[in-house]
Amino acid sequence: MRNYFLEKKSIFYSPGRIIICALMAITVLGALLLWMPFSHHGELSFVNALFTATSLTTVTGLLTVPLQSFTFTGQCILLFLMQIGGLGLVTLTIFLISLFFELRLTTRNLTGEMLELESWNASHNLLLFIVSMTLIVEATGTGIIFFIVKDQYPFFTGLFYSFFHAVSAFTNTGLSFFENSQKILPYNIPLLAITAALVFMGGLGFIVWQEFIFYLQSLKEEKHFHWSLHAKLVLSTTILIISFASCMFFYLEYIRGNTGSSLIYALLNSIFNAITSRSAGFTTFNVPTLHFATVFLIMIIAFIGSSPGSTGSGIKTTTFALFLAAIRATITRRSMVELKGRTIANEQIFKAMAVLSLSLAWIALTVFCLLITEQGWRFIDISFEAFSAFSNLGLSTGITPYLSTLGKYTIIVTMFIGRIGSLTLLLAFRKQKDKKELQYPEERVIIG
Repeated sequence: MRNYFLEKKSIFYSPGRIIICALMAITVLGALLLWMPFSHHGELSFVNALFTATSLTTVTGLLTVPLQSFTFTGQCILLFLMQIGGLGLVTLTIFLISLFFELRLTTRNLTGEMLELESWNASHNLLLFIVSMTLIVEATGTGIIFFIVKDQYPFFTGLFYSFFHAVSAFTNTGLSFFENSQKILPYNIPLLAITAALVFMGGLGFIVWQEFIFYLQSLKEEKHFHWSLHAKLVLSTTILIISFASCMFFYLEYIRGNTGSSLIYALLNSIFNAITSRSAGFTTFNVPTLHFATVFLIMIIAFIGSSPGSTGSGIKTTTFALFLAAIRATITRRSMVELKGRTIANEQIFKAMAVLSLSLAWIALTVFCLLITEQGWRFIDISFEAFSAFSNLGLSTGITPYLSTLGKYTIIVTMFIGRIGSLTLLLAFRKQKDKKELQYPEERVIIG
C-alpha cells in the first residue's frame, strides 16, 4: 500500500505536471488582477484579461487591447507576468527557496529533470547563473535604453518604459511602449541595436552563456576548453538561421520589393528582423504589407524558434538540428544519427520527431478551428496567427483585436501549449509505471 501511494506521489510531482500547474496558476491569478478596476481604464472583459495574462505569461506578446489601456498598476502586473513567464515560475521559486531552506532529495531530482542536468550542484549553479545574468543584463539594457530615450519622456516615465522594454526584449516577449499601433519600432539604430542584442542573448540559452563564461575563464587560465555538443549545435544552428533569414529578408523586401531604401538601412533592417522574428516579435516591418513569401519565412523561423534553456519558444534549434541530421542519416543509409563526431541516442531522435510532429499537428488543428470561428479573413492571416501564437512570436497581420470569443480562447490554449510544449503536455499526464520493455519480432512495412 505504501509503495502504491509513493508511486502516485511521484506521478503527481512530475516536472511536466508541475510546470503546467504553475503556469496555469500564475496566468489565472494575473488575469484576475488585470480584471480588477484598478488595473485598467474603461471596460475590460474577463476573456481579454485572460488573453492578455496568457500572452504575457507565455511571453507571446499578442494583445487584444493596447498597453495604454492599462493603468500604471496594470502595467506593473504585466511586467511581473512577463518576467515570470520568461524565466519560469518553477525556476525562480526553487531558486528563492534554496536560498533559505535545504531542499529535499525529491525536489532536487525534479529540478535536475526540469533543467535536464544530472546533479543538484549543477542545477543549483545554473539557477544562480540564470538569476544573476538576468538581473545584470536587464539592468544594463535598461540603462542603455534610458540614455537613448531620456530626452523624449519625463524621468520616471522614461525609466519605466526603458525597464519594460529591456525585460520584454530579454524575455523575448516583444512588447514595448516605443512601438506604434502596428507594433512597429521606430528606426532608431541605437535602440534597435540594444533590442536585437537583448533578444539574441535571451534566445541563445543560459546553458550556452554559462559555457561561454567557462570558456573565457579557461582562456584566462590558459587551459584547454571543450565545448559541449549542445553548445556547438545551438551556436551553429542559430548563426545559420539568422544568416539565411537576413539574406532572404534583404532579397524579398528590398531587392525584389524595390523599396528604394539605402543599402545600410536595408541590411540593418534585415538583420534586426531576422533576429527578432525567431521568437521575440519586435519588428520594423508593417506585417500586413509584407510579401507572402516573407510572411511564410517568418512562420518557418518562428516555428523553429530559440534554443533550449532560453527565454524564447518554438520547437527549439536543437530539435531542428536533430531533425535534419535524421534526414541526412536516412538519405545516406546510416543506421545511427551522427552530429559533429558524436552519435545521438535514439531516444532523443524519437523525442525530436515527436515534438516536430505534435507541434505541426496542433498548429493544423488551431488553423482548422480558426477557419471555423473567424469568418472573412484570408487563409494566410489565419495561418500566421496560429503559427505566431504557438511559437509565442506575437506578430500578427492585424486580426488579433477582432477575434471572436471562441477564437480568443483557441489562441489562449495555443499560446499556452506552445510555451510548455505539446510533448510536455502529453508526458505530464501519462502513467509512469516501471515495466520491462518487450522485444517483439521485427517486420518491415512499405514506405513511400
